Amino acid sequence: MESDVFVALHAWLQHHGHWLGPIIALAAFVESLVAVGFVIPGVALLFALGALAGSGLMEPLPMLAWAFLGAALGDGISFQVGHCLHSRIRDYWPFSRHPGWLEKGERFFEKYGGFSVALGRFIGPIRPVIPAVAGMMDMSPLRFYIINLLSTAPWAVAYTVPGYLTGAALKLEVPQSFYYLLAGLTLVSLLIAYSGLILDRRFCRKKLILLLPVSFVVVAHVSLLLLTVMDVSGQLDDYNAMIHSSIASMSLPIVEPMFGLVNWLGSAVVLWVPLVLFAVYFLWIRRYRKLLIMLTCLAGMEVTLWLMKWGIDKPRPADFDGLDQFSFPSGHTTQATFVWLMVALYLTAAQRGVVKFCAYSCAVMIALMVALSRLVYEAHWFGDVLAGLLLGSIWFSAAVVAERVYFNNKVPKLQMS
Repeated sequence: MESDVFVALHAWLQHHGHWLGPIIALAAFVESLVAVGFVIPGVALLFALGALAGSGLMEPLPMLAWAFLGAALGDGISFQVGHCLHSRIRDYWPFSRHPGWLEKGERFFEKYGGFSVALGRFIGPIRPVIPAVAGMMDMSPLRFYIINLLSTAPWAVAYTVPGYLTGAALKLEVPQSFYYLLAGLTLVSLLIAYSGLILDRRFCRKKLILLLPVSFVVVAHVSLLLLTVMDVSGQLDDYNAMIHSSIASMSLPIVEPMFGLVNWLGSAVVLWVPLVLFAVYFLWIRRYRKLLIMLTCLAGMEVTLWLMKWGIDKPRPADFDGLDQFSFPSGHTTQATFVWLMVALYLTAAQRGVVKFCAYSCAVMIALMVALSRLVYEAHWFGDVLAGLLLGSIWFSAAVVAERVYFNNKVPKLQMS
C-alpha cells in the first residue's frame, strides 16, 4: 500500500515538480511541531521525499533549504507554545493523556541544558517535545533560536540526504570505491575526535589544561612549515598528480550533487551564519572577551590564509577566474575546519563526553568532506587541502588556548571553553 502511494506521488510530482519543495517543508514542519511528531512518521516521510528529489526532481540545495525552513518554523512555534503556556501545557491533549512525554523531555533538558535543543532533535522519542520544554523552562529566546538554527542545518542533511542518495542510486550505479572512501573518512573523524578528547581529559585531570592545544599548535605549525617547503620545492608534485588522477578515475556522477552540498558548507555565505549568531549571542550576554577571542582568531586565520595564498602564488589544477586564483592552501578547507570546530567548541561547553564526541566527530567529518569536495571539483591539489586542514586546526587550537587562559578561573577544568 505504501509503495502504491509512493508511486502515485512520484507520478504526480513528475508533472508538478514545483510542489516538491513546499511538500518537503510541510513534512519537516509537521514533524517538528510540538506533539504532532509522535503521530507523523517524519523520518520515513522525509526519506521518501528525499528519494523523490534524488530521482531527478530537485537539486540537493533547494531540498535542504525547504527542509531547513519547515523544521526551523515548526521548532519556533513549538518553543512559543511552551513559552506561553508553561505548565498549563500539561492540561492539553495529548499531554493530558500522555504526561510521560513531557516528563522525558524535561529530564533530558535538565541533563543537557540548552544543548538538548540541538541533541534532542536527533532522538526520536523526545524530538517533538524538546522545543516546547525549552520554552516551558524559560530558556532565553535568543539562545534557543541560535542553537535551533545552527542545529537545523545538520538535521536537514541527516533526514533528507540519505533518501536523496538512495533515489539517485536507483538511476545510476555508485562506484564501490566511493563507499570505501566515505567509510574511511568516517573512521578517521571518529578516531580524531575520540583520541583528542581522551588525551585532553587526562591532561586536564593533571591540571595541564593547556598542554594538548599548545602542543598541537606547535606540532601543526612545524608540519605546515614542512608541507609548505615541500610543496613550493615541488616535492609534492608527484603525490598531488597521483591523488588527482585517483579522484578523477572514481567517476562520481551521482554523488556530485552531494559534493556540491558539502562544498556549500565550506562557503563564506554559510560559514558567516554561525559566526554572526555567536557574535550576537556573546554581545547579548556581555561575554566580550569570548567575542574578542573568536574575532581575533578569525582575523588571524584569514590574514595568514591570504598571505600564504598570495605569497606562494600556486596555480590551481584547473582554470579559475576571479580574485581567488591561488591554490595553496585551500581557503574553503581552512575556513570550514576553523568555523565548524568553533561551533562544536561553543555548543558543547559544559557538556559530557558523549555529546562532545558526537559534535567534534561531525565537525571533523564536515572539514574532511569539504577538503574532498575541493579535490573532486579540481579546485585544489591534495597538498592544498592538507595545508588548509592544518591551518584551520591551528587557529582553532589557538582559540582554545586563549579561552582557557582567560576563563580558567571561571570554568571547570574538564570543559573545552
